[in-house]
Amino acid sequence: MADVVSGVVSGVVSGVVNDLLRLISEHPGNRVPFFVDKMNAPTRSVQRWLEILRKEKKIEFRGAPRTGGYWEVE
Repeated sequence: MADVVSGVVSGVVSGVVNDLLRLISEHPGNRVPFFVDKMNAPTRSVQRWLEILRKEKKIEFRGAPRTGGYWEVE
């Protein structure tokens, strides 16, 4: 039973992460508040999903911490 739940949760998370990657590719240079608003998700969740994408080297943060944004790696 735990394997089924784990698989479902993993599938949902990967789907949301892919949605976030699509948003980043369509709206490059934006920051966390933009993605929170577009995805209607909690800030901490968006931060976790961004970290997943960063670890997979699919996105990068460019610019200064207060003014930069997220870009898809090409």
